[in-house]
Amino acid sequence: MTENITLQINISPGDIEYAHLTVPALVKKHLDITKRLLIVDCCRPQKTKLVNPDIKFPTEIFEKKVEKIVSIAEQLKRDGIITDIYYLKPNDPLIRALSKKYLSGVYDCTHSGGGTANMSYWAAIELPQTRYVLHFDGDMLMFQKKGYSWVNEAMCYFEDNEKIISVLPRDSPPALDIFDKVPTYHEGVPNDSYEKYWLNSFFSTRHFLLDKERLAPFLPLMRGKILLETLLRKYGKRVFPRDPEIVLFSRLSSKNAKRLILKSGDAWMLHPTDKPKEYIDILPQMIKLIDAGISPEKQNGYANIILNEWKKII
Repeated sequence: MTENITLQINISPGDIEYAHLTVPALVKKHLDITKRLLIVDCCRPQKTKLVNPDIKFPTEIFEKKVEKIVSIAEQLKRDGIITDIYYLKPNDPLIRALSKKYLSGVYDCTHSGGGTANMSYWAAIELPQTRYVLHFDGDMLMFQKKGYSWVNEAMCYFEDNEKIISVLPRDSPPALDIFDKVPTYHEGVPNDSYEKYWLNSFFSTRHFLLDKERLAPFLPLMRGKILLETLLRKYGKRVFPRDPEIVLFSRLSSKNAKRLILKSGDAWMLHPTDKPKEYIDILPQMIKLIDAGISPEKQNGYANIILNEWKKII
């Protein structure tokens, strides 16, 4: 069932403190997927209204971090954790090709207006040669119960509903009072509830199992309302460009495409919004607890890591 899936993980120089921990932990949950592509974003964010890279990402420091993340990536490959690496570098011809295919050529900036990744997400979809892409940001943490495969369950639902573009496990450890009602306490869009899953119209770039063939008819994504909004931002000298998930959400939701979230409590995700030293220090212990299906009670139902609650149990 997994022969037509590529496990794809994005990392960047900002991940040097933990990628050697998080990437193997994610791969460990998906060992039956033999194609494993690591995309390493080596591009320094461009200047925007919100970001001055000379201040936030000084060239000399950034280049040293690039060297470090490249070293980590190569070690992951030597260790057999991943099978392939693509280094996305400035002036890579792929960037212009991605801009044309996904964004109607409106912009080819490597990063969004806030300095977060942009082109590496489109590369994450484009480069895998399989129909399905299982993507994770390199900082994601995951629990999956031994003997259970959320991917195998997910693949069954693609066959049932042709409107489904992507599938993912729960965004957070389940909270008992909302277990069958909503995925988390902080849902931003309505969810249609079914026996074993929810359907909604939001498309995150943090993690997803994506059907590329079903995405293809919607390309380029930069059309209609999102195109107009983006051009107004570009020529109105506002924060530009938009985040990739805003582009995905705007285009796909307007065409009634759907994202499916599994209700099973046997797999769930967590995401760190910040990574201070105190987070890095306890991350190995956090990964062990998550592997055992353990999370602080006050974390349940929330997708973003509540660091103070984890410090209480470590």
